[in-house]
Amino acid sequence: MVKKREKQTTTSRRIESTTTGSFPLFALMAVAIGVFIYTCLYFELTQDDAYISFRYAENFLNGHGLVFNIGERVEGYTNFLWVMVLALAKGLLGIDYLPVSQLLGVASGAALFVLLLLLVQHHYEGRTGMLYAGLSLAMLSNLAMAYWAIASLETAAFTCMVTAAVVTEYLRPRVTPALLIIASLLRPEGVIVFGIILINRILRERRFPLEYFLLYVVPLLPFAVFKLTYYGSLFPNPYYAKSGVGLEYIYSGLEYLWYFTKTAGLFGIVFLLPILAIKKLWERFSLLYLYVAVYIAYIVWVGGDVLKVYRFFVPIVPVLYFLFVASILALAETLFKQVKAAVLAVGAACVLFSFGSMTLSRDHVETFWYFEQNIVRKMHFMGTMLKKHMGSDFSLATSTIGMISYQLMGHRVIDLLGLTDAYIARNPEKIEGIASTWKERRFNNTYLLNQNPDFILFSTGYKPSAPAERALMLHSEFRNKYTPTGFLRERQYKVIWRRTGEIDMSKDIVHPDVNFVQKLSDSFYHNNNSAPDVALKSLRETQALLGEDFAVLDFSIGDCFSKLKQMDSAAYYFDKAAAADTNAFEARIRQIRAASERGDTETVQRIAEQLSTRAPWLFDESYRSPFPPLRRGLPDAD
Repeated sequence: MVKKREKQTTTSRRIESTTTGSFPLFALMAVAIGVFIYTCLYFELTQDDAYISFRYAENFLNGHGLVFNIGERVEGYTNFLWVMVLALAKGLLGIDYLPVSQLLGVASGAALFVLLLLLVQHHYEGRTGMLYAGLSLAMLSNLAMAYWAIASLETAAFTCMVTAAVVTEYLRPRVTPALLIIASLLRPEGVIVFGIILINRILRERRFPLEYFLLYVVPLLPFAVFKLTYYGSLFPNPYYAKSGVGLEYIYSGLEYLWYFTKTAGLFGIVFLLPILAIKKLWERFSLLYLYVAVYIAYIVWVGGDVLKVYRFFVPIVPVLYFLFVASILALAETLFKQVKAAVLAVGAACVLFSFGSMTLSRDHVETFWYFEQNIVRKMHFMGTMLKKHMGSDFSLATSTIGMISYQLMGHRVIDLLGLTDAYIARNPEKIEGIASTWKERRFNNTYLLNQNPDFILFSTGYKPSAPAERALMLHSEFRNKYTPTGFLRERQYKVIWRRTGEIDMSKDIVHPDVNFVQKLSDSFYHNNNSAPDVALKSLRETQALLGEDFAVLDFSIGDCFSKLKQMDSAAYYFDKAAAADTNAFEARIRQIRAASERGDTETVQRIAEQLSTRAPWLFDESYRSPFPPLRRGLPDAD
């Protein structure tokens, strides 16, 4: 009892020393947090998926319940507590979701630097300065930490809670269950961290820690009852939509791990050094080793993450980097035999690692930052124009549901990928041979088309990218009953598919050759990337595989000829597309241009009047973006 009291007193002194400690340490922590906040502001963004949480919170505040679509009880989020905090902040304080989510995210990321200082001081009292400086530098070099802190998702808050739980295991273990409860309400992976700490306590204490188990499980029972009674499942719907069991998921997870390892992990050095030092560090840091190993195994098992920029690795980065710094010190002490030299080696190694890691990963982070912002801007534009021109009673199906669903509050939005649709997630269709880089492979387009959505929006315009989008092209009812229309933005049309008739799936014929879809996607890719000759060849092959007229194909062939300056051939295919589908707006617009060039004002006026009557939105250029200009001159997301 006396020893236990002495241990608690020592821990209290260390905590007090850290919070009130020497000015240099406090200044170092303040500088690290300041640089972190600056990096967050540099990346200022809102991830498209954050708007899914905003839509759930808004429906909750409006009295519709925790639902994505009114009347449909589907747990399409994986961050219950985050949604509730956002809803309460707006409902009670009147603060909008965006500033609250970004403030909480950045604050959570900044708190990690305090937690890591506590951990360093606890284990390396007297050598804190250089070790903490090296650790902070490594943390700052991982741009994903700042990226996800500002992105309006719960990632940074979850990382803060699970890191705090690991730290309290060393400082105040009785607090650990409470932190893990918060973590588990933020993200389901909190249960994994609970299990890791449970295993570590069993290994350390040689008994089952019943008190720890009950303090975690019992308070979460009401939440489990709520999920079962309200949603009918303990698992959130994205678990069914995204996850699976099999070699394809493991292979995808290994690819995800390898990309992190060779870029942010500097070709595996961040893992290699802790492995080399495991004999020296295991007794003291078995919990940290278990945490990193088990969490990585989970990442591989579920196939990695849909979202880029290392999101699934963010919760292990603080612990992994602490282990990395600790392993450098342990190996340096063996090599140099002097504490001062070993500590200096830590500083030098962390500088080299941080420079290399940031150099290898920065372009990846900034590129996906750019494309994510382009998607959010595009979806804001599409949602704004749909609301303006299509009335208050229409439905939309899309593969990118965040921003546009928040823009279309009150409208039914069907997720092609099943993240917010229980039927698609749990009853997927299987069509062999559909290749795609998308991780979300589930779809049920028979069910989707039976819903008769008024509009279907692909994330990349005409080009079918997601497996769900590609599979749609195989259905004759989609090709015959949906036609592209568009909205004009910065002299380019953003395309959306509009339903022109009632869907009758009894007449639907699924094209037997999936190579048609692959060829079609390749054709759009080549045409968009200034290779019209390659695209034209691919389009010809696509047409042969389809074996029927399709206005989109005719227009695309005409577009290729136009880029190749073969205007007679281009005009022929534009006329053919317009004859096959009078709603083929881009073919009609090309007809206007051709008539204008030859001075045929009568044809120009006739077609323009037809388009103005049928689709007046085609000529609306009134949209003004509320977003600041992007700082990089990369191509548009389409």
